[in-house]
Amino acid sequence: MTASDAPREVPVPHDRVTETEPPTEILGDFWEYPLAFGDTLSSHEWVPLHINRLLTSRFVARALAENRRADIGTALLLWCEAFRQDPAGTLPDDDLELARLAGYGADLESWRAAREGALYGWRETHISNQEEAPGNRRLGHVMIAGIARDMHRRKRGRDQARTEGSKAMARTRVRRKLIEIKCGRAAESPDVVNEIAEWLGQRDLFITSDNVRAAFEATRGGPKVVQLT
Repeated sequence: MTASDAPREVPVPHDRVTETEPPTEILGDFWEYPLAFGDTLSSHEWVPLHINRLLTSRFVARALAENRRADIGTALLLWCEAFRQDPAGTLPDDDLELARLAGYGADLESWRAAREGALYGWRETHISNQEEAPGNRRLGHVMIAGIARDMHRRKRGRDQARTEGSKAMARTRVRRKLIEIKCGRAAESPDVVNEIAEWLGQRDLFITSDNVRAAFEATRGGPKVVQLT
C-alpha cells in the first residue's frame, strides 16, 4: 500500500463529538481553543476513544504505509497526557516538555525524529485567557479538543450536582436544628433556612444547635433569650 492508496479520513462535524456545543471555529491560522486555562480534567481517569475514527484515519494509514508504527503508540501517549494538561486536551509547544510527555526523557534527538508523525493533526491554538500565562504556548488537536470540551462539560455538571446536593443536605440539617431550638416557624421558611445555611457555610462552621442559634441571631436578630430573675 502506498500513501496515495491509503484510505482518506472523512471530516467529522464537531457536533458529532459534542452535540450541544457550538463548533470550534478555525479562521486561517487562528484557532480559539474551546477551553481556557484552569479548565482541567484532573479528577478524570478515563476519556472516550473513538475506535472507528482512529482505525480509519489518515494518521494511522500514513503511519502504516510509511512503516512508522511507533508513531501510533507515541501519539496515543501524547493524547492521554493531553487530557491531564491545562487546558485539558492541549500540549505544550515545547520540545523539552513534549519529549518528556512522550516517554523520550532527555533524548531530544529521538523525539525530534518522531515529532512530525506523533504530532499529526496538532497545531498552535490560542487560549482565551492567554494573558494569564503569556509564555505558555499550547498545541491543540481538533478531535481531542472536542472530546475534552465534552468531558469538561460533563465534569461541570457533576460538580454542580454535588454542590447542590451538599447544599440541600445542609438546609435539611439547619431545619432540624431550628426545630430543636424551638424555632419551628423559622424552620418552615425556606428563605430563613437558606440564609442560615449560607451564613454557616461561608464561615466553615458545623451545623450544631449553638451555631444555628448564632446564625439565626446574626441574620434575623433572634431568637432573643430573656433571663428571668
